[in-house]
Amino acid sequence: MRYRDRIAYLGALSLFLSAIELLIPRVVPFFRIGLANIPVMAALSLPINEFSILLLVKAIGTSYISGTLFSPFFLMSLTQTVLAGFTMFFLKRCSERISVYSISAAGALVSDAAQIGIASLYAGKGALSLLPIMLILSLPASILTAAVSKRIEIPEISYQMEINGEEKRSSRTAILAFILSALALIPIGNPAIAAAAAVSCIIFQRATGRRIRIMPHIVLFIFIMISSILTPSGKVLFRILSFPITDGAVQAAMLKSFKLSASIALSQGFSRAIAPQSGFLGQVLSIFSALLASFHEQKGSLAEKVQRTLASDMHKNSHISSNNISAFTLIAITVLLILFSISDYLFL
Repeated sequence: MRYRDRIAYLGALSLFLSAIELLIPRVVPFFRIGLANIPVMAALSLPINEFSILLLVKAIGTSYISGTLFSPFFLMSLTQTVLAGFTMFFLKRCSERISVYSISAAGALVSDAAQIGIASLYAGKGALSLLPIMLILSLPASILTAAVSKRIEIPEISYQMEINGEEKRSSRTAILAFILSALALIPIGNPAIAAAAAVSCIIFQRATGRRIRIMPHIVLFIFIMISSILTPSGKVLFRILSFPITDGAVQAAMLKSFKLSASIALSQGFSRAIAPQSGFLGQVLSIFSALLASFHEQKGSLAEKVQRTLASDMHKNSHISSNNISAFTLIAITVLLILFSISDYLFL
């Protein structure tokens, strides 16, 4: 099999397992079992150039399907994927005595440190308090990842994609609308305006047909609020025991959480309108689409459906397409966010 098809399959498998993991509730913010790392573990013996492409595909693709590609979470995904991936890659080549379980554990530790480190830059140093918990949870998860990776087999299948020229042009329009919308969010500095922008973006997300999950927004709000108030700033509003709760810290937390929620909803909505129709990423998404379609056709428990999907013959020809999101919807959210940004600058 050509290396392109091999990497495309492993990348699509990583996206598929990431999508499956979205069905599993998170017990701690930012923590995931790491099922998407199973194909990465299975590819540690590949040449470094092929392995590097796989890491980029995993970071970009998983962010795309989760709807966070156009949000600050993509930086977190890219950083932790690259650092953890190359940590495991070079450990694999250091000594044959290092077991796959130790390599997986080392990758998980680096991944956790990268995630929390980046989160602390945005949410505040209070985010660092999550690191010990994540490290404890990551150890058994990394053992599971290593065990399953030893059983992954790459099928000898070639894939082809259908390209729709009209959808390709509509994606370009959506990309331009997204760039303008994202830029309009950046200068907003008032929590009330940021809250209005977040609500507007969530409505836009719903209008595109993307399912709305309120709980992640609530969890992020609580997490950022706790992280921010641990760094007092401004007038003391009240005290919890002897710890001061300040107005500056509360306002900063509200602004950060509302803008982050807005960017996530915006990303989720535009991910329905922007679908790569050609190139390597388009091929990966095409294979991922075939895997997901096969998964939905299976019956049984979650584990049984995944096992049957990987064992079944997938469609050789598949098509990943964007939704027909109206130009009015894209223009409306773009203009609205620009107006919010102008209002914030002129009046608040």
